[in-house]
Amino acid sequence: MPFPHLRSHGARQAARLALFLVIALLLAGCSRKAATPSATPTAPAVAASTAPATVQPVDAVKFVVSEPGLYGVTAADLTAAGFDPAAGDPSRLTLTLDGEPVTLISQGSGDTLDLTFYGAPRASRYGWENVYWLSWGDQPRSEVGRTLTPAATASAQLRTSFTDRQTLEENITYLSQLPADSDHWLWQSLFAPATFDLPFDLPGWAGGDVELSVTLWGNTQDAAADPDHRALLLVNGQQVAEAAWDGQGTRTVTATLPADVVQAAGNTLTLSAPGDTGATVDMLYLDRVDLAYERQLAAAPDQQLLFGIEAGAPVAVAEADAAQALLWEVTDPAAATPLTGATTSAEGLSFQDDEGEGLRRYALATAGARLTPQAILPANSADLRQNSEGADYIVITPSDFAAALQPLVDYRREQGLRVTVAEIQDVYDTFSGGMVDPAAVRDYMRYARDNWPGPAPRFLLLVGDASYDYRGFLADGTPNLIPTYLLQTHFVGETASDNWFVSLDEQDDRPDMAVGRIPAQTAEQVATVVAKTLAYEQDPNAANWAGRALFVADDKQTSFQEISDDLATNYLPASYEAEKVYLGQSADPNGAVIDQLNQGVGMVTYVGHGSMNVWAQEKILSITDAVSLHNATQPFLMTMTCLVGYFHHPQAASMGEELLFNRDGGVVAAFVPTSESLATDQSQLAGNIYTHLFGDAPTVGEAIMLGKQDLSAERDLMQDLIETFTLLGDPALRLQRPN
Repeated sequence: MPFPHLRSHGARQAARLALFLVIALLLAGCSRKAATPSATPTAPAVAASTAPATVQPVDAVKFVVSEPGLYGVTAADLTAAGFDPAAGDPSRLTLTLDGEPVTLISQGSGDTLDLTFYGAPRASRYGWENVYWLSWGDQPRSEVGRTLTPAATASAQLRTSFTDRQTLEENITYLSQLPADSDHWLWQSLFAPATFDLPFDLPGWAGGDVELSVTLWGNTQDAAADPDHRALLLVNGQQVAEAAWDGQGTRTVTATLPADVVQAAGNTLTLSAPGDTGATVDMLYLDRVDLAYERQLAAAPDQQLLFGIEAGAPVAVAEADAAQALLWEVTDPAAATPLTGATTSAEGLSFQDDEGEGLRRYALATAGARLTPQAILPANSADLRQNSEGADYIVITPSDFAAALQPLVDYRREQGLRVTVAEIQDVYDTFSGGMVDPAAVRDYMRYARDNWPGPAPRFLLLVGDASYDYRGFLADGTPNLIPTYLLQTHFVGETASDNWFVSLDEQDDRPDMAVGRIPAQTAEQVATVVAKTLAYEQDPNAANWAGRALFVADDKQTSFQEISDDLATNYLPASYEAEKVYLGQSADPNGAVIDQLNQGVGMVTYVGHGSMNVWAQEKILSITDAVSLHNATQPFLMTMTCLVGYFHHPQAASMGEELLFNRDGGVVAAFVPTSESLATDQSQLAGNIYTHLFGDAPTVGEAIMLGKQDLSAERDLMQDLIETFTLLGDPALRLQRPN
């Protein structure tokens, strides 16, 4: 539950619509996440971005590509990545993207081998990088290419321009509350009255009208005003469009710019929100600007030209020589086709392509203007499909954390669990073609369940932090080491779900495995959690503290303390001693909670309002406390609240994370939410977990799994609970019990 002025059981629509802004204020006091010393500001295409210092021979390499165009790779490039270009007949080299063949042209052999292919960026929220795989095939490649029809000779018939489209966009603000099918990343905010100036050029403009499209997001609404928003568009000081609309949502404003309004360079688009609607607050976000105009078909030295022309139209590209140019038809990037038969005339390189219909796309470049892949990496990953022993406990981690994790792996094996440790890049390479995609993790779990020797895996431990900034838009954001899955919820919009990885059956959202995460950015943080986990389970003096259970509750709703009392009275075994710190019943609730932790407790349950950095407005416990606690024994924490486990923020740490990573205190594991939900629903989840935790579940993770399975998923709000309540810590943790 959030604070009462944000939400109650009868929350008003206006409060929901302003939720993002309020959450932003709550997050303002959060501590920053510490970036790994080697971290880069952008999300990596692959776990490793460069070849190792000592290159081992490999039979395959990966080309990482993030922009469209013709690419060139030389024998020296391949050798540097450990791939021997002389190991086979060049005609047997094959190039694939996500397992599907891609057109490849090779010239020369051995040390003179030269490869050309057309690469395109990935259309995914998880990254722009496509990963192409080069390997030796069993059969020679089929010859590819087409010969073109000579272009018409009459200059009047030749197409000397094409419709170019450019998008101006910066992604600097993330709004979780936008609809599920929206782009959650926006550009400039405007609190009316306000203006924003955007310079733009029209490279190669051939004259004529320019089509302008501006996409906006109206972020506020006022029931007393209609419309809520008004926006004006001016180009070079001349108004070209205006729009007024009511309510929160997307609005696209279009205009046709006459040739006398624009120029080839030095234009200015002004977005104005005059603030004259009568709304108390009129707030807009600029999402993106799209421009379409006629551009001259002209080649530039050492640059590629990508253009689209209707099938069958004769074309002339100025400043291009057919004898020197590489011309490919790339309408379907996977089936890109080299073209021959173009001629050179006074108008430039001329051709006519009668193949297909509609708009056809082409790439033109000299050999020297070909692009170089963003990275050329040895493909030396393991095939994770192969496992002859099966597994009970699967760990997914970056390679840098493996050593810090090893003591926990050894301990779980000593307990009799079959343990498999997989590096995240191997997961991507095996299940998503080497590209970052959360679906690869779930596909891995499904494959293990359906194909490995039984019994099926019980636990999934994700070791590494996640971020909603998949593509690294924020320069100071932390790396996305082990991604989470972002799904839509009722109260905060999009948020993190690790439950999604272990929801393996399509018919419901209930987990089929126990899942937990150590959201670490450093190996030191991993080592801290591993040490706390081992110390907790192996403590010879556990009987002195394991039987004490601390219940903490807010007083802003009477149901909070009623839920806490119900758990303590009806679900906690009689062998436990219940201690309570309730707001309104304690003179110093913050001091009382810290005192109880210092005395030693085996379990803590909090029920009440919360945010990323506090329990209750009165700060029963704060993120500052979480960092400074020095309790000698670390309990298991269950929270029935909101946002305390928002671990996927790229710039701030949640309270749940700070409690977990506190080396001198805090908790051994925490069951925390990444979203908001209602107390009445949370009480059902808490009761279910208590029942299994003190009943048939041997581990904390399995108690959570079974508790979620017992919920009715027919109500959408229950599905939110199933998806967004998360275990930070080891799902195989065995709860210390009295006696």
